[in-house]
Amino acid sequence: MRNYQHNRRHQQQPQGRPSLLAQLPQALVITAIVSIVIYAGWAYQTLSIRSGHGPVQPAAPSVRLLKSEQANIAANTAVLGSTVSGRMGRSSGAQLTRPSPGGTLFSWGLKEWRLGRLQGDESLPEPALRHLNFISAAGSRHSAVVTADGVVWTMGHNDSRGGGGHGSPPLDASGQLGRGGSQEPGPVEGPLRGKFVVQAVTGRYHTMAVTADGELYSWGLNDWGQLGRRAAGATSASDPSPCTAGASCHSGTPGLVSLPGGVRVVGAAAGRYVSMAVDESGRLYTWGHDGCSNGGKMPERNEAYKPRLVSGELASKRVVAFDAGYVFWLAATAEGEVYTCNSQDDGYAGTLPDKHAPNLAGELGRDGDPLVPGRVAGALSGLKVEVVAAGREHAVVSTADGKVFTWGGRSLLRGREGSPKEPAQTLGELAKDNIRFVSAGEYHSGAASETTVYGWGSNDYLCTGVGKHNKVQKLEDGHDRGDVILPAKALGPISEGGWQVQALVAGYQHALAIAVNKGGSWETTKPRALNEGQDAATSTSTASTQTAAATGAAEQQYTDTSAPDYHTRYLAPQLQPIELNASEYAKRYRRSDRFNLIEPESPDIWKVLPPAYDPRFKNPCWMAGQRLRCIPYFHILGVSKCGTTDLYHRLSKHPELFESRNKGPHWWDECPYPPKGACTAPPNGDFDGYVDLFTDAAEKILKLPTGVTGEASSNTFTSAAGVYLRGPSMDRNTTVTMPELMREASPFLRNIIIFRNPVDRYYSAFYYYRWWLKDQPTPTPEDFHKTAVRDIADWQSCVGQNGLKWCVRHYNPQQLIKGMYSEFIMDWLANWPRDQLLFLRNEDYSKTPREHMEAVLKFLGMRQPNDAEWQTIMGMETRNKNSDKYKKMLPETRALLEDFYQPFNERLAEILSDDRYLWRDPPKTST
Repeated sequence: MRNYQHNRRHQQQPQGRPSLLAQLPQALVITAIVSIVIYAGWAYQTLSIRSGHGPVQPAAPSVRLLKSEQANIAANTAVLGSTVSGRMGRSSGAQLTRPSPGGTLFSWGLKEWRLGRLQGDESLPEPALRHLNFISAAGSRHSAVVTADGVVWTMGHNDSRGGGGHGSPPLDASGQLGRGGSQEPGPVEGPLRGKFVVQAVTGRYHTMAVTADGELYSWGLNDWGQLGRRAAGATSASDPSPCTAGASCHSGTPGLVSLPGGVRVVGAAAGRYVSMAVDESGRLYTWGHDGCSNGGKMPERNEAYKPRLVSGELASKRVVAFDAGYVFWLAATAEGEVYTCNSQDDGYAGTLPDKHAPNLAGELGRDGDPLVPGRVAGALSGLKVEVVAAGREHAVVSTADGKVFTWGGRSLLRGREGSPKEPAQTLGELAKDNIRFVSAGEYHSGAASETTVYGWGSNDYLCTGVGKHNKVQKLEDGHDRGDVILPAKALGPISEGGWQVQALVAGYQHALAIAVNKGGSWETTKPRALNEGQDAATSTSTASTQTAAATGAAEQQYTDTSAPDYHTRYLAPQLQPIELNASEYAKRYRRSDRFNLIEPESPDIWKVLPPAYDPRFKNPCWMAGQRLRCIPYFHILGVSKCGTTDLYHRLSKHPELFESRNKGPHWWDECPYPPKGACTAPPNGDFDGYVDLFTDAAEKILKLPTGVTGEASSNTFTSAAGVYLRGPSMDRNTTVTMPELMREASPFLRNIIIFRNPVDRYYSAFYYYRWWLKDQPTPTPEDFHKTAVRDIADWQSCVGQNGLKWCVRHYNPQQLIKGMYSEFIMDWLANWPRDQLLFLRNEDYSKTPREHMEAVLKFLGMRQPNDAEWQTIMGMETRNKNSDKYKKMLPETRALLEDFYQPFNERLAEILSDDRYLWRDPPKTST
């Protein structure tokens, strides 16, 4: 990256206004100067990174103490003119209020340096950079915070990677940290030295800072002019030539935004390609990829960097709150009205093949021309909105009486059902609180009163603050999701009382808050949802832990399984009538909005699939010339070593179910695209070869149209979470998952998943996957114990270095991870209707096989067999039953593994609302 050098810039006193320093008595001046000299060296050391959880440190005096006092007075004078309430805090353009006197930074979400900490529980709001006080916070893929003495600190990513396959190619150093060095927190100096910053805001790959004297600085990526000034990198990242836009245009050092002369900025906001600012008169400016300030007409790319006053009806209003999302922005006026406008972006500068149509997700909350600012009415009519936040394509606002309203995007992000195209009140646990702050990330939302933080939306990156094992909320139809469907109270010290919230912001995969301690705890003390035991990522294999685990296992309460229907009663609620055959289902199916991303991962699929299926057949089939071709009607997804082989072969005894040529070809996970050989689907390993695996079944279906076929590739379930997708996917630059691909290719598919106590599954896999070691002696329980201890240690090491999701995605270590069912299930629930997923438990299947077979046949919509057929099905010898051949597992090994898998089992039990997945079955009686 090019090195930049700048002369130090000194702040000048405004003409006609004596400085605070000049008004002080001479003795006080001398005393202050001496104090500064004494404290200078000490303060320099204090401001170094100390992000641990040691004793609470008092706020450090700074060499900028008098400057801080002076700037606070100036800032209060400048900003109070646009204050809409007496609230404290400032959060990334969400509201214009006087600067906070300073508080503690809290962070949660994806465990990276963007949190300002790598210790503690990243799923809960916990303190970060505890030795500093903060007055402003902002987050995206990186974070920017402002200390109480006006210094900007940045942390997290300094590159533009992770932005998808469209828009500008990524740069290794796009410069949004505004300094050199690593991702660890550090102060931004250069042209900001001597300035007192009152607000920092972050776009996807750029940062801005508002100073007390009304200046606005920017740095980072400038590919669409979002810096509002000239930068460098006209033709490449290393090109020193000036530029105002372009794929490699960027600046790693703060520089002044090119605002019209005399404009004093009091607040700013930033999206992906757009930036915004409000001046002291309440006038709103935008620049970058945005036509809202130009009557709906996009400026030329090289001219987009010039700040433009927003035109239309909003131009005559005084803006007091505003924020920028990915595809739109919103602003609230002094009267409490809300205006929205689409920036003509789709998150990638409007470059997606299927460009995001304006207001497609209802992000504007209104009708009318989407390309010019328009007022949001409906449920907001007569209310005074004071705080606003914009996510990727959803909005969250709060009113003067503390109510929260949302619109746009998915119901998950809105925290409510109902139309996304108009505002409606969000309820949940925050309904009775007085909400003062709101936030909107890409896939999560937040709100806070002065004492409590709330979160909702996707909890994939732990951004909701409710913990790693939050109690899953139910949808209205009774189906469960792992996400936080309705606003729920965050856990951790910030919501335990004694903290006053001053700011709340949502980043891309994390969230930040600022709060002042009013006597609250600094440490997390409350139980973490259902999981009161060890965290999955920090399970240990030490001797002391083994002893504790053994004690805990001995004291655990076993589930009462004595009821006659215990092993079967979980089946009926999962069985719903099949209303459409495959042909009609496919005809009505609407492709995913992400199909443009999904199709390139396996284009050979869509070259083979027909435009429509033959309605004469129950199974998805079509005539190709003179022959019938078919693909599976059902798929036993897994899990391996859980009884999938036995179930498949019993099903194949039904006279209307026809086997494939390969019971489990593992085509979806093992046969890559582009094809590299026959794989399991000769001759080429492509989708055409996969369909040929069902040729024999197709010939029989042609004679018996009610017949069906399917397969049982037992690793398909655990190929989710980015592990496999037409070959290994863990290091592939794609967000497409196995469940998503299969849903688009076979939306009618009936999917069956069998779970088994993960401890027993792991033990079975240990023996099974040694079949090729024929020259090795049969392993012993002691050998297995050593393997378990080693695998857990490897898991701990991996998680400590890379995080839980990375280790799951990289199968490190594979067989231990395959029992973490909760880490894979959400991908399936997110992409498949619940009535097309049948979850079974191996232990129940083994106890009542006939009843389970009846349920599976009903799930497949197949007729029940007659007595003779049942005798054939149930008379079959159990397949792959080898557990009885193994020696009994050592008690200490079982205790160790039960303790390790406990949090994953608890999470699975929450998701499926059934404690049978805790595997607290009474032990088998010895004979």
